[in-house]
Order: sequence, then C-alpha cells, then structure tokens
Amino acid sequence: MTTRLTGIAALLALAALTATACGTNPPPSLFAKGQVSVGVKSDQPGTSYLDSYDFSGFDITVARQLLKRLHAEPNFTAVPSERRTTAVTEGRQDLVVATFSITDQRSRDVDFVGPYATTPQGVMVRRDDHRIRTLADLRGKSVCAWSGTTSGVALQKIPGLVFSGKNTADGCVSALENHEVDAVSTDTVILYGFAQSKQYPNLKVVPGIDIDSTNRYGIAMQKGHREDCRKLRDALRDYLNSSDWKRDFTTELPAIPQADAHWEAHYKPSADDLDKYSCRDKSAP
Repeated sequence: MTTRLTGIAALLALAALTATACGTNPPPSLFAKGQVSVGVKSDQPGTSYLDSYDFSGFDITVARQLLKRLHAEPNFTAVPSERRTTAVTEGRQDLVVATFSITDQRSRDVDFVGPYATTPQGVMVRRDDHRIRTLADLRGKSVCAWSGTTSGVALQKIPGLVFSGKNTADGCVSALENHEVDAVSTDTVILYGFAQSKQYPNLKVVPGIDIDSTNRYGIAMQKGHREDCRKLRDALRDYLNSSDWKRDFTTELPAIPQADAHWEAHYKPSADDLDKYSCRDKSAP
C-alpha cells in the first residue's frame, strides 16, 4: 500500500512539474515561419498606400527593412485606423505598422517597438486658400480629422474651432478638395505625404503650425511576445543607427526635407528613445 501511494505521489509531482513548465514556455516566435502578417494603412500616400495591389510608403519600407534584419518577409493587409489595436489583440495581424502613435493608454493593450519616426500635428489647406497662417486662424474654421486617431482629440481642445470627423483619411481629404471643410489636421508626416502626391496637386501644408505634442510612431504587437519585441527593437536600433533610415525617409517623403532645413531633428527619433518606449506597459519616466 505504501509503495502504491508513493508511486501516485510521484506521478502527481511529475504532472505538477510538467504543468508548471508548460505554463512558463514562451509562445512561438512571430518570426519563426519567415512570413509575418503586417497591418498597414492603404489610403495615405507617402506613408502607406495601396495602388494596383502594391503597397508603398515609409511605413511599408520600415516593415520590410526590420523584418529583413530578422530573416522574415511581411505579408501586408490594410487595417483602418480605428481597428489597429484590435487587429493585434485579436490576433488577426502579427504586427501593425500604420502611423500608430505610442501612448500609455494604447501600451496597456499592445506592446510597441519604437519610435521609428516622430512628428508634430499640423494643418493642410487648399493651395489657393491663404486664410490660415497661424493656429489662431483656425478659430471659426471647419477642420477635419478621421476616427481612431489622436488628432481629433487634440483638435477638439482648440477653442472656437469647428471639428468635422470622418471615417477615413480619404474622406477628410475629399471634403477639403470639395470645399466641405476649411482644413485637414493630423500628423505632419501624413499631411506632407498627401501634399507631395500627384493625386492632390491643389493641397499644401501650412508651415509653422504645430498642434499638441510630438507623436511617436510605434510598431504594435500582441502582448506576451516580449522576446520578439526585444528582437524587433534591436533591429530598429540598427536601422536608426545606419544610413538606411535617412535614405528611406527622404525617398518616400521628399517634401519634408524640402520644406524643413532641420527635418532630422524634428522627424528622426533618437535610438536611445527605444528603451523608453519599446516593450513596456507604459513609457519609462
């Protein structure tokens, strides 16, 4: 009887050890199969745009550059702004690289790697409209931003401004072209992407208007993949420290260096910032 009880106890102990070991095993690497699903925007020229089944823009180039360093290939899928978080948390995409600003609220739901670019929030108007030159000129004007972004929140804090919300970037830009609104406001990086595009020759970014604080773009992934997160962070550090980042930024967004002599100070993040904002539940103090 004693021998039998001892055997049962040993089996129970082994089962407990096995369960504990299984509970601590990390999930499979997102990069192990060599193909990574990446959610991106499809309607933002210069940053992330879909044309004839081909994605282009700075976000697309960043994703390719970093995954190349991790011996993987991206498989791009369009994701609307308001679904960027759930695309990751619900496991529909491994990564989201979609001009996605890092905030402490979002970092509670997803892990970010970044920033890979920084940008103020600015204003875009029709090229023949000279009424808006300063932030104060927005008083009484209708200004559009689209859902799922931090831009709309910032706009609604400006006294006297008439906020107009749309579902998509294209919705706001079309409203501007059709004289339905006076201006569009979002990240300056995105605005310059529209203004430099041949599709929108009648639009321009108003120089010298900065709204709210600096936005920092991060790559989002599902929590629970901290080892992958750190690998991607190190790949981004290598990218920022190389000449590749400057080459790619100026190739995809040439209007920014043309408009701003100090553009690197405004748009290129420090590699040291990666430890402050990457793979955390909130940014480091």
